[in-house]
Amino acid sequence: MQDGTFSRIVIDRAIATVTIDRPARMNALHPAAHEELSDLFDRLATMEGLRAVIITGSGDRAFCAGYDLKDNLETGIMALPSTGFAGFNMRTDYPLPVIAAVNGMALGGGFELALACDIIIASDQASFALPEPKVGWAAVGGGVQRLPRAIGMKRAMDIILTGRTVDAAEALAIGLASEMVAAGDLLSTARRWADQIAACAPLALRCARQVAYASFDMPLARALDMGNFPSSDAVMASEDAIEGKRAFVERRPPLWTGR
Repeated sequence: MQDGTFSRIVIDRAIATVTIDRPARMNALHPAAHEELSDLFDRLATMEGLRAVIITGSGDRAFCAGYDLKDNLETGIMALPSTGFAGFNMRTDYPLPVIAAVNGMALGGGFELALACDIIIASDQASFALPEPKVGWAAVGGGVQRLPRAIGMKRAMDIILTGRTVDAAEALAIGLASEMVAAGDLLSTARRWADQIAACAPLALRCARQVAYASFDMPLARALDMGNFPSSDAVMASEDAIEGKRAFVERRPPLWTGR
């Protein structure tokens, strides 16, 4: 798979690493970049054998500084694909686990992009903010919806209503980031997490993610009714479920087929 104009892609042993590549604009995105990333995520979703995706930003200053307002002022155009900011924020059923490796500032839509991922790994230089109210906007592209779900309503409102910046240490402390590491260790750490994901059965992971997200707002009794989640039956009857038991008994690594 070739690099794009505004992004780079590396695929290595079932893990795809996507790098937003507009460092001169702090990796802020304009319409063409959104469309390019949307197409890339579409292609990754159907790639056989892929187990997880890591997304990060080029350079050491920014993960993604949000929408490119300078481009908007120059062109008068502000547009997003149906898949949302970075071609990802509006996807609620993406088939692959996605890790945000946040290497610097994640502002506005960039923070929303990180929130749309399953796991956030933060460099010690990372920072997070939804500064939209300071420029007359509201972070309704996923920020105000996902942040309370991630860290609770009161903590989220503190960040949403002030537009203040959360540094990496605070992100770790409030449960926004799963791990904080030195900048030079960020991608290797994200890769370690991705490798742990890739070692698990893909059908089982897809089912677990689907049930976790779909049941989040359900009453507990309904969430525990597996009749609401037919994918769970398919997992239990899968070839991978048999292989997992066999590998456990034989004390060897399982060979997953995704079937």
